[in-house]
Amino acid sequence: MPRTIFSVLAVFLFSASVSAAADKEAYLHFMNGMVQERRGNYDSALQEYKRTLLLDPESVFVYKQALNLALRIGKVDEAGRWADFVVRADSATADNWVLYGNVRWAAGDMPGAAASYEKAFLLDASNHEALYQLASLWSGRNPDRSIDYLKKYLEVKPEDAAEVYYQIAVLHNAKGRHEDMKRSLIKAKEADAYYPQPRYMLANYYEVKNDTAAALGEYRELLDLEPNNAELYNHLGELYASPAVGDLEAAEKYFLKAWELNKADPAACFWLSVISEQRRDFAAAAAYIEGSSALKDDAALALRLAYYYTQSDRYAKAIALLEGAAKKWPDNGEITYFLALGYDDTGDPKKARTLLRQLLAKNPDNAEARMQYAVISERENDMAAAEENFRYLLAANPANANVLNYLGYSLADRGLKLAEAQVLISSAVALEPANGAYLDSLAWVRFRNGDVPGALEGIKKALKAVYDDAVVWGHAGEIYEASGDYRTAWLAWKNSRLLEKPAKRANADARIKALQKRIPDAEAEGLKRAWLAAFLPAGQEFSSFAKIEARLRGRTVKLDAILHFAPPSDFSLTVMGPLMAPLWRARFSGGSLEMDSMELKDIDAGAFNYWASLVTAELRDWFSGRTLAGGRLDGGWGGDCFTGGGREVCLDADGTPARIRPESERKLAFEPSHYFFRNLYLFPYVMEFKLPHVALKVTMDYGQMNFSGVNTLKLPD
Repeated sequence: MPRTIFSVLAVFLFSASVSAAADKEAYLHFMNGMVQERRGNYDSALQEYKRTLLLDPESVFVYKQALNLALRIGKVDEAGRWADFVVRADSATADNWVLYGNVRWAAGDMPGAAASYEKAFLLDASNHEALYQLASLWSGRNPDRSIDYLKKYLEVKPEDAAEVYYQIAVLHNAKGRHEDMKRSLIKAKEADAYYPQPRYMLANYYEVKNDTAAALGEYRELLDLEPNNAELYNHLGELYASPAVGDLEAAEKYFLKAWELNKADPAACFWLSVISEQRRDFAAAAAYIEGSSALKDDAALALRLAYYYTQSDRYAKAIALLEGAAKKWPDNGEITYFLALGYDDTGDPKKARTLLRQLLAKNPDNAEARMQYAVISERENDMAAAEENFRYLLAANPANANVLNYLGYSLADRGLKLAEAQVLISSAVALEPANGAYLDSLAWVRFRNGDVPGALEGIKKALKAVYDDAVVWGHAGEIYEASGDYRTAWLAWKNSRLLEKPAKRANADARIKALQKRIPDAEAEGLKRAWLAAFLPAGQEFSSFAKIEARLRGRTVKLDAILHFAPPSDFSLTVMGPLMAPLWRARFSGGSLEMDSMELKDIDAGAFNYWASLVTAELRDWFSGRTLAGGRLDGGWGGDCFTGGGREVCLDADGTPARIRPESERKLAFEPSHYFFRNLYLFPYVMEFKLPHVALKVTMDYGQMNFSGVNTLKLPD
């Protein structure tokens, strides 16, 4: 639509004319029309203008005011009649022809509008409004012609350069002339650095051209103009988080700026939750989603929050959230599905199966729901339901390797339909020959069929692919025992026990105890050492932050520290002071010890140096592997302590070292405990040293630990 022109000064000009004519009534109607128009009462205003024209039918100014309002409210026919009068009454005024052109444009008469604007320009070469309207008129049909008019407009009104160059850039973009567009945008930016539209368009152009660095530069400069623009902060964050940059730390800073402006901002809350998820900080991720204004209306966001709750061990909150979401979105099958999984995870398989049945009643071909229903049914020993649903899935997709394996394994594990079970599992292996779970199933069904050599061959392949699964190691234990290799079977069951959840270790404990009766006591030491050697990261480089707590004559001191071991035997312990400045350091290198001096109140410096050197030596020997390198096991299978090699090493109920005493200094006790896995190697979370009048506890920070070793748990050939 064309632009309309209003002039406040014209009111006073009209006032003077009607006053001179003493036409008070016409004046009052006109002024009332102006008041009604400003209040937005357009119909009433137009009626007042009509009354004015009845009293003063020759007033060109009132006609112009009335036709502008008529155009605004869509009464084009009336505006057209009044426009005809205006150009008849005063055909020499350029502005009148601009108005006439506006009416013709509104009526859909493009040629008539163009001719009117051209006439206005001929009458007054400085009439920028006519040029602007011509540029607008041709912008959609002939961008090049529109650009020509804009250039003429720029000659008349150079002070509008920023807007004109921006409009020219838009027209170049419509024609696909992106380099011309870019040049025009740069000119617009140079004409007015505070005008944001061309800068946004230029930044977007750089994005499209994959020049992310240039786009970031433009957007960062825009922040100087719009420091409270949360959307701009979010967009910058998204660019930094994109694969083109991949700088989540920088992205987070911008998302936090948006979040600080509005802590319910949906985009900022979402991205900050994603970044927290990347760090495995699910509590923080959940907190951001909880604050999002989009949560109440976004089912997908509710699902994400429920996931964060489960990952931060808040299953009750996850269930409550999903139950509420299921009531709010009863037709959302995804919510129902994940609520069913939540019930199963929290030990209520009955509720889980009920919900899954409801889903399947609505959509029988929901493969995920049917698979979960079959899996839970199998686990609940409802093999009839499990088999029915597995076979339904196979009927729909006979090449579904996961279902082939699951059904085959479920049958084989119960000794049912073993011939068919082997065919099913073999089909799964044929589809995915490198899948360790399927290889394990094939070894197991061979074992159940009495093919021990085939099972042994298969389980070796499975363990090369899957070496961190308690069930696979349990299968290996049974198969090796059946083959007569009790020693390897013992190692396999020990691995299975360590990888299993503590509540499920009873079976492994029983199998290990039974096997020990079949293995001579003389071999106990070698097997225990072999098992420990498989899990302890002896001789591998690592570094870790740690907390040190020392109790000295009733006083407790807490400090930060850094532990570092480098093969073959270099070890350093650095105690940090305020702002992580090194406070004290001990370092073994090439067999020699370098240690800073330390002055402590009520502690003899010589005694401190002696005990500090022993503690550092014990840590070095632990991480280098020397601690378990020598000695003998006293008492065979019933013994839990190694002696000799300069130390006594006693094991806990799990078979891991729990207490170490150097034979040269029986007053020192080193107690590693609370072992944790890192890349399937066991590290002690806590290492305590008990000395005369002193107790020292080193607590590893497994969240800030550098260790690249990977344990594949190979069995003896």
